[in-house]
Amino acid sequence: MYSGRGLRLDGYFLLNEGWLDGAGGSTISGNVDQPQQGQTQPTHFSGGTWSGASDQTGGTVNSDRGPLFEIDAIADGHALPRVLIAALEETSSPVCITTADLDAPGPTIVYVNPAYSQMTRRNRADVIGRSPRIMQGPLTDRAVLDRLRDDLAGGRPFSGETINYRADGEPFHIAWSIDPVLDDHGVATHYVATQRDVTAEVVAERVRLAEEGLDTALVDALGSPSDTEAALALLLDAVAVGAGRVTGYGTAEVTLRDPALGPLRASADTSAEPPTNPNVTVEVRVPMTRVDGVTIGRITIGNLRVDERNMIDRPSLNRVAERAAAVITGLAEYQRQRRTALRLQEAMLPRVDVAPDGFEIVSRYIPGDDGVYVGGDWFDVIETPTAIVLVVGDVSGHGIEAATTMARLQILTAAEIRAGRPIDQVFDVLDRACRDDATMATMTLATISTGSEEALIWSAGHLPPVCFGPSGATLVSVCPTPPLGHLRGEQPTATTTPLSDGESLLFFTDGLVEQRREPLPEGLDRLCAALARAVGPLDDIVDSVIASRSTEDDTAVVAVRRRPSSEEEESLSPR
Repeated sequence: MYSGRGLRLDGYFLLNEGWLDGAGGSTISGNVDQPQQGQTQPTHFSGGTWSGASDQTGGTVNSDRGPLFEIDAIADGHALPRVLIAALEETSSPVCITTADLDAPGPTIVYVNPAYSQMTRRNRADVIGRSPRIMQGPLTDRAVLDRLRDDLAGGRPFSGETINYRADGEPFHIAWSIDPVLDDHGVATHYVATQRDVTAEVVAERVRLAEEGLDTALVDALGSPSDTEAALALLLDAVAVGAGRVTGYGTAEVTLRDPALGPLRASADTSAEPPTNPNVTVEVRVPMTRVDGVTIGRITIGNLRVDERNMIDRPSLNRVAERAAAVITGLAEYQRQRRTALRLQEAMLPRVDVAPDGFEIVSRYIPGDDGVYVGGDWFDVIETPTAIVLVVGDVSGHGIEAATTMARLQILTAAEIRAGRPIDQVFDVLDRACRDDATMATMTLATISTGSEEALIWSAGHLPPVCFGPSGATLVSVCPTPPLGHLRGEQPTATTTPLSDGESLLFFTDGLVEQRREPLPEGLDRLCAALARAVGPLDDIVDSVIASRSTEDDTAVVAVRRRPSSEEEESLSPR
């Protein structure tokens, strides 16, 4: 029946009896069955025949089509074929047919089907002859109605969504489309509106978006846990936005009163315009309750008119509140576990308080922001009678297993060095330890002689250190073996590098230089460039390069600078 611009009424698809009477001199004849009082069935024209009217195939309409194509009146001056009425009466889609009068007082309803009456809770007899505006109310979107009129006045079909009202005043979300019915001259004679109650779909979509926003905010908060209060504030903002999205009206305010998290508050305004009289507004409150029954806060939807409050789907708002309590509790538990993990990590790392005479040593460990797990990065500074031994390593993976292996390697390294074992034996012991734990680790070990200006460096698959000083910065060209756990008897080879007064060595794990979507050599070049320009205390230099790192992975750094010993400084001082 749709022609692109509207519904064609050639032949037996007729709506307007007056138009039919004037179409080629056609007439309707037969007995009119008058409905008894209270009945809503259409008036029936029996045995109707006419001349001059043609069907959509060009044939003449006559009684040969059978009783289904006889014409029934649906309202004064308006008729439809019985087959079309039967279809409309049986369909589950609400249908409303009106006149095509757009100017005041506007179109009037000439037909509604039972599905329409069921949706609007209005009997057919109560709406025939009345304006479809009886379904509108305070929450009906005026902008949608303006677009409706513009589309129909321009001869275009319309589709949209708004809020209508049932006979008892209950608001509901409606999606509907309107097609103009055109006569042979292309003039709209009626409008056919097919409608659908989409309240459940709208509510479900709002809840989905609200929960999706909460999940996204939780992921973001977990990704940046270093600032606990900021992460929690980010999550509360998402709760307020989600609650406002579900309600669609008023101002959503979230108040957190968890003793473990502290009092916090967030709000989001969802009203298109402020209430005309703030003194008569109402509000809706729902608690945020954990699964153990403890209430940690509440969501308040304020600045509501009464009709807006009645439109709020309470079960959906309760669902958002329950989800909010769950994600807030999850974030709090995550932060608690992360604090515990960091304390464990710090307890495993050595404290470098005093450097041997003639050296300045700075060490740092910075946890990553990618999880609560203990990292596998470590460092150590071991002093022997003739040298300083610096160790930096990185065990594959995270968590308790990685931390256990890391602690084992750290203890074994220190014990073997202090026992005076040769470096190749130290590497062999560490390699067997990694194989026992079914894991691997990279490591750089350096011995810096206290009696000469040189350092010996061994590497098991680890990144090379950077030597920097007044003459610039460069990567030390080491000869690495495979990582620990995969040596397979290969002996480490030492690289000798000079370390004179004023020069420094920086040992580090990959978290210092790795960044997403950047090749590792670029990160190493960036580090060398920063150290080539570095001047001042070693503490400040280390903090500066750490500040530019990615925050996703944990990082261990040890830097050593040779400086004149106290005896040398005394001999060089003026007398």
